[in-house]
Amino acid sequence: MVFYVFEMGEISMKYKSIEEELKVTKFRKVLEKKLEAYFEDRGYSFIDPKIFQNYDEFICSNYRIDSKKTVKVLSGQSDVYILRPDITMSILGKVLNKWDKDKLLKVYYNSKIYLNDESLNIGEYKQMGVESFGVDSLEADQEMIDMAIALMKQSEIPFILELGSSKYLDGYFKSLDLDQESEKKITELISKKNRNEMKNLEFRSSLMDNILDMQGDMDSVLTKAREFSLNEEMESALDELEALKDFFESNNLTTWIHFDLSMVPDLDYYDGIIFKGYYFESSKKILSGGRYDKLTEKLGKRVASIGFSIDMDELVRIKLEESER
Repeated sequence: MVFYVFEMGEISMKYKSIEEELKVTKFRKVLEKKLEAYFEDRGYSFIDPKIFQNYDEFICSNYRIDSKKTVKVLSGQSDVYILRPDITMSILGKVLNKWDKDKLLKVYYNSKIYLNDESLNIGEYKQMGVESFGVDSLEADQEMIDMAIALMKQSEIPFILELGSSKYLDGYFKSLDLDQESEKKITELISKKNRNEMKNLEFRSSLMDNILDMQGDMDSVLTKAREFSLNEEMESALDELEALKDFFESNNLTTWIHFDLSMVPDLDYYDGIIFKGYYFESSKKILSGGRYDKLTEKLGKRVASIGFSIDMDELVRIKLEESER
């Protein structure tokens, strides 16, 4: 039996012997190779993301990120960089200047992100994932969700894929013309499902009174959400989700999808569908992703872009425990 503990955000395993450690390492490598083969079969090519990112560029695109969590380094000219806390932006910085944007581009990665943990140590988090650029938005949305569910189905453990749209709440906040701090506060309360503090907000609205209940069956939630739409962006978010519904039904995916319009993305640059996958045996999300067309626009040219990442540390832990039963 192997005992698992978490240190610095990465699986640290206590082994009885070096043979046991090598056995578990081999298990991880076999799992990674299976995922790489799956991505290759779906038409994705491997890319190795850059390890350094421009500090100001990342923070400007992710204003909710606590800058203390980023691992900062200085160049020889005293410019501030960070060890990548996010792989998507790292990949964009690498490909946008070289890529012919009239062509489709599908890539996958097997790498790490770096963040300061609560004890101010540097945490290394292993991730694998995929990014799709230039593919028709609806087609790419369908493919990403199909792939995410297919990957989670490779385990016999029950799971759920939470699905929402960041555009719905973004459109609502624009209608209020909120400052950044107020929007950040409200977003954090929604993210934590904090009903009590939401009742004590300086302003009240019918949408805020109902947003946490906008989850469950897709048809009923979409119908209810349209009652509170205030602008074209909110309607567009619902239209995009409505367009996915037939695909879910015709491909028998609805069993695993939990619709939630109060879902808040982990990173600020998402501007369309967002999703997070959970196994019932873990409180940690196994994968997460979404659409981020506006981010590419900030970096030069708007391109249809979507992807997701897999928490490999948590996935290995779950798979190991499953294999030992």
